[in-house]
Amino acid sequence: VNKVLPLFMWQLEQGLCEMIEVLLSKGADVNCFSYRGTLLHSAIIGKQVAAVKLLLDHHADCNKPVSLHYTPLIAALHARSLKCVKLLIEAGADAKGVPPLTPLVVAANDGLTDFYEPLLRAGADPDVRDDGGQLPIEIAARNNRRKDVEILFPVTSHIPYVRDWSVDGILAYVKSVPKEEDDPLYKMGPAYLKLEGTKAYKRKDYVSAINFYSMAIKLNPGDVTLHSNKSLCWINLGEGDKALEDAEFCRMIRPDWPKACYRQGAAQMLLKNYEKACEAFQDGLKLDPTNVEIENALRCGCSKACEMPNTQCSRPDLRQRG
Repeated sequence: VNKVLPLFMWQLEQGLCEMIEVLLSKGADVNCFSYRGTLLHSAIIGKQVAAVKLLLDHHADCNKPVSLHYTPLIAALHARSLKCVKLLIEAGADAKGVPPLTPLVVAANDGLTDFYEPLLRAGADPDVRDDGGQLPIEIAARNNRRKDVEILFPVTSHIPYVRDWSVDGILAYVKSVPKEEDDPLYKMGPAYLKLEGTKAYKRKDYVSAINFYSMAIKLNPGDVTLHSNKSLCWINLGEGDKALEDAEFCRMIRPDWPKACYRQGAAQMLLKNYEKACEAFQDGLKLDPTNVEIENALRCGCSKACEMPNTQCSRPDLRQRG
């Protein structure tokens, strides 16, 4: 039954609960996984609240991540679905999350004022900092969201470097600290930063390239090519986990993009997950059957997979041709 997964995912996105019930009754795995994450991820992304409830009622894993941080709860926050967040918390979702991208940090970054209360009640920790060293209350203050600061103030531990420990004091302190966005490089805009990242990549300065792409992402988070380029830099640095995180983001946002499949496969190759690499390359080749680069990568992946014990190559024809 799991072979009907693509149809199953489509049904989820359409919110057709009756069909989902049928497929589950026929033995479909409620926690089966694809490039878009679990079925629960797909339902949340589509904001199909009824489907989310149905899956949770069938014991879908409410904490299973796509990558290290992208749990169903994080997906619900990005989808701005308070109903999904509440359903996940009722099902036992971990509101603390994995630092530095915790649910409370995501809520603070996205200005999700109404989401604080259920997250805090479920055990979200307001004293965990993001990757820039800021607490959720500082993020809220930096974005001049007074109401958010008022909600977070009573539950946040006193910050030693904020002398006036009050709502007004926090807002005043944050205003006195230069913003990262005030850096002259940020003022050049995402296109400039992307170009500088490409220049750094061409001279094999991958660390600088990652920094430029990361800055550009902060200004234009929806540009998946930035994540793709960043993934390639991580691959060149031998950082498979980080490469995979960016690649999977690309596939989540643009599932019809062959390059996203290629990046994901390359990252899995680096991690020596050859079967998963082959799956990603196959998906890319279906989208672009004439892509020689992906076909060669698939051939290599199949060859590696066949050399591993207790594995079965899914494309022996490619191995023989190699």
